[in-house]
Amino acid sequence: MMNNTMLTNTKRSDQIFIRWLRDDYVVIGLYAFVLCICVYLSHYFSRFIPTELFETKICPAYHIAMLVVAVIGAILVHFNQKGIRARGAWRMSLALMAVLETCMVIAQSVYGTPVIIYEFREVRMMDLTIGAIVAIILLAYPAEVLCPRWLTPVKGTLLCAAPFAIWGLDYATDIDLRALLMLYPMMIGAWLIGKIPAYKEKCEDNFSSLENSAIRWIWIYLITLMVIGSSYLYISFTNHPTRMFTQQWLMLYIILYNTCQILLRRKPWQETEILENEPEEEEESSFPPEYRASFEEWMEKEKPYTNKDFRLQDLMQVLPLNRTYLSRFIKSEYGCNFYQLVTNYRVEEAKRLIKEKPELKMWEIAELSGFASAIVFNRTFKRETDQTPTEWMEVINNS
Repeated sequence: MMNNTMLTNTKRSDQIFIRWLRDDYVVIGLYAFVLCICVYLSHYFSRFIPTELFETKICPAYHIAMLVVAVIGAILVHFNQKGIRARGAWRMSLALMAVLETCMVIAQSVYGTPVIIYEFREVRMMDLTIGAIVAIILLAYPAEVLCPRWLTPVKGTLLCAAPFAIWGLDYATDIDLRALLMLYPMMIGAWLIGKIPAYKEKCEDNFSSLENSAIRWIWIYLITLMVIGSSYLYISFTNHPTRMFTQQWLMLYIILYNTCQILLRRKPWQETEILENEPEEEEESSFPPEYRASFEEWMEKEKPYTNKDFRLQDLMQVLPLNRTYLSRFIKSEYGCNFYQLVTNYRVEEAKRLIKEKPELKMWEIAELSGFASAIVFNRTFKRETDQTPTEWMEVINNS
């Protein structure tokens, strides 16, 4: 008896641990921690790279690799843009990176140095200004995802002009503004991180599945940029050329990571939908009772939630409301957002299938209930019922 109790407790502890590991914030925190450790180790061991080897072999190879990756990435994204503004922003970023790397390769062939940055064996204001511009270029994609249509050509020009203004102020005064120059793009990144909760809320208001909303992806991308900025800030005060090795592999990593995410994602919701509120004519505090009756009848009869791509705007088939009012209708009538409501329907459908069709496999139940995958099904079912689907089935069979 005691052994069974111990096994049960161990199993429960393992489930809690696995559930903890699947939490988005835990994954993001672990990623940030591991990345910072890697950067620290990279900075430490890069000191042992011979300067001549770094400048004559490693740097030229890096700039050629970045040029190839940026050009090929820009071409692939161009042919897979599909009218999506965020992808257009990333294509522009890759194109600008390709131009910059071309200049680096030309500098190597003309001046015999991998890049002018290393000519005086220190990071100068000009180099930091270029670094700040590159950071702003890389922030264009998350800005378009989190704040659709906020980044206009005028705002982009002003954002890029600020580093030159700081450089000029540093030249005109005796104040060392190197730290400010590096902190400037990091402050923009921190502002964008602050926009993620609102973005997640809009996703939950409009979509029944968050598996392709790329919330974790955006977190990881922005955290990586912040780590790159912190690393560059450290480099700017150490003035050791080989420590740029860390900056180089970080930049190559973030370019490859984001390009692959954009090209390989099945359906990136944050790109295909402009999550902006539609104009409202007047405040509406309540909705006619027949709206709820029509909605519930449609949900019970048609079961649209079994489609894993079910969206808020699909409700327009039965309710004469725009997206903004549909979202308000769900919240006022059911006290939750669209994502939570559809999740409840899917869990109840899964329970019905488990009870009435025990011969079905769990992945089949997940698919028939509208879940994106069996993993999502298990995680969601456990969160909503405090039991896994298998445990719930055992309780039903034993009752």
